[in-house]
Amino acid sequence: MFATLALVAVLAQAAPTAAPSSPDPCAYDRAAMLALTPAAFDQDVEGGWRALSSRPGCRAAAADLLEAYRKAHWGTLTPAELHLNYWHEGQERASLDQRARAKPLLLAGVNPSAPDAYANAFAEYAIGSVAFLDNDRAALQAARDRLAAVPAPKDWPQLAADFRKKFGAEMKWPMNLNVLDHMLACFGRSYDEAYEGCKKK
Repeated sequence: MFATLALVAVLAQAAPTAAPSSPDPCAYDRAAMLALTPAAFDQDVEGGWRALSSRPGCRAAAADLLEAYRKAHWGTLTPAELHLNYWHEGQERASLDQRARAKPLLLAGVNPSAPDAYANAFAEYAIGSVAFLDNDRAALQAARDRLAAVPAPKDWPQLAADFRKKFGAEMKWPMNLNVLDHMLACFGRSYDEAYEGCKKK
């Protein structure tokens, strides 16, 4: 009996212990995130979805969070907030090269209730982005040229002046034309590389 107990003790000491699991780098307080106001969820770079997206390897989690937030607040988001949420999830999916999922989200990011000039400009930006994901250079070029032809809205000079005063930077019309130019210059590369103008290697 004593020999048996001794053997059990030896085996217990020799048994390998499971290594402690590493903490999930993409873990976050889901309830707290979903409780944020739309402005805080979208614009707070330290507390909203952007903070999660900025962590290495967590863009998929951020995309899923954007979708979850939209569903949790369905019916209470304004049109602008809803379409912006679609757009940002689409961008995250595009960054992940989830092109089939990204394309309808990007198109859903166009807010038809926005003033005509802004809605028209953003629609061409979205169409151009989808053309890039489709590897359709002709469609991308056509969207870029249509965007360049959209006339500036009447309130643009004041908006640009307010932006300059607040951020100390220039805001040019049409917005996002430079992004489509980057996509043309970096055609065939990843969404992230093209968005940044091929700065990423």
